[in-house]
Amino acid sequence: MAQQFSEFLAELNARVRLEDVVGEYVQLKQKGHRYWGLCPFHSEKSPSFSVDASAQLYYCFGCHKGGNLIHFVMEMERMEFIDAVKLLAERAGLEVPDRARSGESQASAQLREAVFAANRAAAMFFHQRIWSSEGAQARDYLYRRGLNDADIKHFGLGASPSGWEETYQALLKEGFEREILLKAGLAIDKNGKTFDMFRDRVMFPIISAQGRVLGFGGRAMGDAQPKYLNTQETVVFNKRLNLYCMNWLKKERGIARVVLVEGYMDAVSLRRHGVEGVVATLGTALTAEQAGLMARYAPEIWLSYDGDSAGQKATLRALDILEAQNARARVILYPDGMDPDDFIRSRGAQAFRSLAPMDAFEFRLLRAQDGLDLTTQEGRTQYALLACEILKRVKNPVELENYVSIVEKRTGFERDVLYRQIGTAPVQKPPSARPRRIAPAKAPPDYVLAQRRLVALKAANLLPDGAVRAADFDDAVCRALFEGLCAGRSPGELVGEAEDGEARAQALGALEDEALPQDAEEALKTAQQCLGSIRRHRLEEQIAAAQREIAAVGEGERRKELMEQLNGLLAELDRF
Repeated sequence: MAQQFSEFLAELNARVRLEDVVGEYVQLKQKGHRYWGLCPFHSEKSPSFSVDASAQLYYCFGCHKGGNLIHFVMEMERMEFIDAVKLLAERAGLEVPDRARSGESQASAQLREAVFAANRAAAMFFHQRIWSSEGAQARDYLYRRGLNDADIKHFGLGASPSGWEETYQALLKEGFEREILLKAGLAIDKNGKTFDMFRDRVMFPIISAQGRVLGFGGRAMGDAQPKYLNTQETVVFNKRLNLYCMNWLKKERGIARVVLVEGYMDAVSLRRHGVEGVVATLGTALTAEQAGLMARYAPEIWLSYDGDSAGQKATLRALDILEAQNARARVILYPDGMDPDDFIRSRGAQAFRSLAPMDAFEFRLLRAQDGLDLTTQEGRTQYALLACEILKRVKNPVELENYVSIVEKRTGFERDVLYRQIGTAPVQKPPSARPRRIAPAKAPPDYVLAQRRLVALKAANLLPDGAVRAADFDDAVCRALFEGLCAGRSPGELVGEAEDGEARAQALGALEDEALPQDAEEALKTAQQCLGSIRRHRLEEQIAAAQREIAAVGEGERRKELMEQLNGLLAELDRF
């Protein structure tokens, strides 16, 4: 009988310890049943990131990110759920059960692994070849582009043979079948004959965020066309879904922006000069999928395309794609039509860092001038019309005001006229308007914190049986967690079942406690204090209800009963 997926996840969590996985990313120091370290999700100087070894949960008391083993891998590796599960399963030596258990899906998985293996072998073949006499031309080309031997090794660059089937024959000797090499895009079939896909090219391996070779980009050495040739779409490679240098990007934690370039050499050149966060598209225009992928790694994307006309037009198209994905974008402008590689090689890393990126709408307004003569009234009018059409998309009124001021200076049209053309009115600030004070977020009341602490005590196995009951909980989240723990569910399982980020945050808030007692006796005292806080809150609510009812009834037996009840409640409250 096929293994249930839930059973598989339980076995996976039993085999892989959260603290071991986290320890590969964060230096941890053990204190009791917790491990502490600097949070990998935000910058901090004092450790506020904790791993609860008994509950198998992580939580940062600074940025409030938290979850279980799978959540951590998803966050750190920027993976979807099933990909994180597969990565952990590989670590544990487990096979992920196929929910459908179909022969086709098993065959598909085997094909993917075979293609990955062929790609890896091809990358090693190309890289070894670049150091040989046959690779001298490719090596010299890279030297002329400013690279050295260390750079070639760092990026795994290689050289493909000039013959028709040298790569194919070499991989056949390594045991790869013809069909696999065709499906990997390393070989092509013409009239029943097999030839190499890449011949006489500098080879750039395209590596996934998880370090697997997806395919290749090849730059022609001679006059062959196309100048750049990419692997065709395969079972592991889709140009729309991937980016060059993703394997380096995923290692760069906490970067403020991703720098997107168009060419492989642009990415290599910027990175070798110490610029972090650089990735490149794969021979196609930017896609929505690539925009969404970059947005997972940093809050901003800086477009670093060529400074020529084609590069500027591509930048405008990319800005539209990024805007549709709600990704904040800026544009790096290179002088004299230079590309990123030319600029950083001629002027250096410091000059690159001194470039001030332009925001998206400012760049659009700049490009709207192209082909227009703003020294003429006709040119200024045409520009004003184009600019106002662009500014209809600006949602923030403060930003809109800034852009309108730019257009006003360039055209001479009055501000009110421009606003009417845009189709909105300028925001009029009241004379006596004062900035509104934002009230700080209120801490949960004591009785809610008491219930959360009881759940945390239960999760840490510090409560004796019967000391606390489900009926002691008023908070629905805390009660559900407590009942799950009493039923033998692990904290990690319960957090993993949270339907969304908010629900997970609520569950973590109940399960995590920064300073739990270290022994059962102290835990029991803490539990009694928590129960007292909950009981006191209930008494206060009952007293308030009795007082409301007394005020609503007239004289008589019912009022007398209520007064006796109220006095009893007040007397009980006095004992706290």
